Amino acid sequence: MKALNLMLIAATSLLLLGACAGKPEKAPDPVPQAQNVTLDELNTAIEAGVQVQNEKGEKMICRREKKIGSRLARETICMTKAEWARVSEQTRRNTEKTMKPGPIPQGRD
Repeated sequence: MKALNLMLIAATSLLLLGACAGKPEKAPDPVPQAQNVTLDELNTAIEAGVQVQNEKGEKMICRREKKIGSRLARETICMTKAEWARVSEQTRRNTEKTMKPGPIPQGRD
């Protein structure tokens, strides 16, 4: 019985060591240095699937939205996920505030 337990422990140890000795993951590619780009270059890169990062290395989410005052023009807005959430929450609060029913004005003499 002791020999069986010893063999079981040895086999388990070998399996665990084999799992730990696997191939290490490939190191991520270095982040390229920031560079100034035009809006057209940025839009082309975003459409090609390039991920944009800010100075802190945070992933930026870029959206193309209609430009106010124009039927055709669009602008690209890039913000972090937290910033988009903050804008969305503020917009929701402003909408609720505007939609809250208030007292109906009564004409009095």
